[in-house]
Amino acid sequence: MSLDKMEVGRRYSKALFELVEDDADQLKQTYQELQALRQVFTDNPALVRALTGVDIPYQDKKAIVEDLKQGASQYVANLVQMTFDYGRIGDMVAIIDEFGRRYDEQQKRVRADVVTAVKLDATRRDRLIDALKDRFGAKEVILKETVDPTILGGVIIKTANQTLDGSLSSKIEQIRRLLVK
Repeated sequence: MSLDKMEVGRRYSKALFELVEDDADQLKQTYQELQALRQVFTDNPALVRALTGVDIPYQDKKAIVEDLKQGASQYVANLVQMTFDYGRIGDMVAIIDEFGRRYDEQQKRVRADVVTAVKLDATRRDRLIDALKDRFGAKEVILKETVDPTILGGVIIKTANQTLDGSLSSKIEQIRRLLVK
């Protein structure tokens, strides 16, 4: 039975996280190295095809893997090598994303996509961050802001676990549905 990317990401990231979580410095270093490695994979979409395809000789693939491991800690180097050896290098971004989710959870960090009709000023942004800290018990909130005038007003907040829709357009739609009943 073949595992999907999410399951592979969960298993590999859990194993790596459990290896490094007791040493705060190693955990932070591993997180930072993985974020840099993720950037390499996202900046070079052909990299996975090169490492998993048949167009490049095996020795050349091994050289690319060695380049990816260059300067990495033993943990990250082992992860790169193991995913290559077991044919899971194509799941690397999923593994890194899941490790990042675990890291954020451990650090009590919440990432939120925020959609508003107009750009938030500093005061409103700070109030929103404080409200999200209280709601999720977070020490830190990282906002990714988007302006979408079609929501008319209010705010839509998406986190990894839930969506909070306080937009005026959704409230109008709710009223419309009630009137149609």
